[in-house]
Amino acid sequence: MSVTILQIAGQMWSSRDIHTPTLDKLAAEGVKLENCYIQPICTPSRSQFITGRYQIHTGLQHSIIRSRQPSCGIRHSHGGQKWHLGFYKHICLPTRHGFHTYFGSLTGSVDYYTYKSCDGVSVWHGVREGVIPHICTHKESEKSLLLTILHPSLFSFSSFQAVHTPLQSPREYVYPYRQIGNVFRQKYAGMVSAVDQAVRNVTYALRKYGYYKNSVIIFSTDNGGQPLFGGSNWPLRGRKGTYWEGGVRGIGFVHSPLLRRRKRVSQALVHITDWYPTLVGLAGGNVSRMDGLDGYDMWETIKYFSPYLYHNIHLPLPCFLDLEN
Repeated sequence: MSVTILQIAGQMWSSRDIHTPTLDKLAAEGVKLENCYIQPICTPSRSQFITGRYQIHTGLQHSIIRSRQPSCGIRHSHGGQKWHLGFYKHICLPTRHGFHTYFGSLTGSVDYYTYKSCDGVSVWHGVREGVIPHICTHKESEKSLLLTILHPSLFSFSSFQAVHTPLQSPREYVYPYRQIGNVFRQKYAGMVSAVDQAVRNVTYALRKYGYYKNSVIIFSTDNGGQPLFGGSNWPLRGRKGTYWEGGVRGIGFVHSPLLRRRKRVSQALVHITDWYPTLVGLAGGNVSRMDGLDGYDMWETIKYFSPYLYHNIHLPLPCFLDLEN
């Protein structure tokens, strides 16, 4: 089985002025997750995704991990593009937490062209011994093709930095949105289109080499959008860094030929902590033997549209708090 995780840094609520044909098609032919909840900023969301545990159990309930902050935060095969889960010593790096290869930013954001960061290390390439290296960023989607050929039983975590600031995108992606009056929105829209193209490259690789029929594609955002830099969470209240719905209710879908009931919208409550036990179950693991998990295996709910579970979502700070200020 091939499992591909596509995580976007920031919200991408559907909008008539931004074109995402690939993502729209994948979502329409899969199961849209209408109640997909995340955290209001990236580090807590990413830690929950990769551990299945609330951030209060990993010490990441306060804010993002800074460049010199002595915290790893994670226990979790390929990852790429954005880590932001600690790197102050080698034990915190992705290849020390289950990933065989990694290429991308270790911090919250880097320049998309120079790969420089004002917050410490910019781009890091890690390869475990005996594993063929490959590249991420826009080439991540192309090089996933190579990895798919070599490893049909693949777990690929494409954690896009886009659509996070800085707002940078090739001109050919921005040009179609020249009629949009807001310059931030223009650039943001171009970045969204670039992500859509990257997702198209990944799915093309799966289909071309015959692994699509036994694949699971999961799409999720890691926090709400930032209206100050082109994002929009309308009609939800709030933005990135707040605990209003606009900050913690994400976009998500599952696309897979293995789904028994497709082209549906699920109202089941899905939290980002649920993905870890769900993926362990898909891989044949026994979740009942794993202590300390806060998430639930949601595969039966998603695959068969069976009755779903409700569980508490831990928001450790007052709901009126703006994490960015």
